[in-house]
Amino acid sequence: MTEKRKIVVTGFGPFTGHTVNASWEAAKLLKDKYSGELNNRYNIDLIIEEIPVVYNHVSSRIPEIWKEHNPLFIVHLGVSHKAKCLTIESGACSSGYTRKDVVEKCPSDSEMTCTRLDVGFDVNEICRIVGNEYDCVACVSNDAGRYLCEFTLYQSLLIKPHRTLFIHVPDFDVYSANENARGIFSIICCATENLEKAH
Repeated sequence: MTEKRKIVVTGFGPFTGHTVNASWEAAKLLKDKYSGELNNRYNIDLIIEEIPVVYNHVSSRIPEIWKEHNPLFIVHLGVSHKAKCLTIESGACSSGYTRKDVVEKCPSDSEMTCTRLDVGFDVNEICRIVGNEYDCVACVSNDAGRYLCEFTLYQSLLIKPHRTLFIHVPDFDVYSANENARGIFSIICCATENLEKAH
């Protein structure tokens, strides 16, 4: 029997304006409702983890997650008050993080120039496929917001850019946790099939 593969999905904990974070609610529902289907379809174990909105935690924990689980890929989730649909980020920058986290800290900005790393998945193609085949509205963004979301994406892109996705979910007034989870499941299916075709 082939060895079971893993996908890790992270969501964020509370922060100012989001006492209940839509990204973590979506991750929990994804696990509850769709882990069985991911197992049956793709022989995949779904692992979820809540990430506190703390720069230092992110910079230490993200490499540990990759090392512990060696996932097929990671999907980081975050909430955006601007999002009107599921929004897949195309990349992240190394510096410019001036907004303080929940413990009133910013990362040290030692780099003089900003480096941008791009997501290795064809995010435009994923949006097209999930729109056509999964009835899921998704779009691509080139600006992940220069806060914990973009910082987290950058940490993963440093490790495995071709195995990293970041999805901004809308808040509860736009999509329910159920709608977010269903859409994320569609994107995971599409990304998994894209990787399988590439090998």
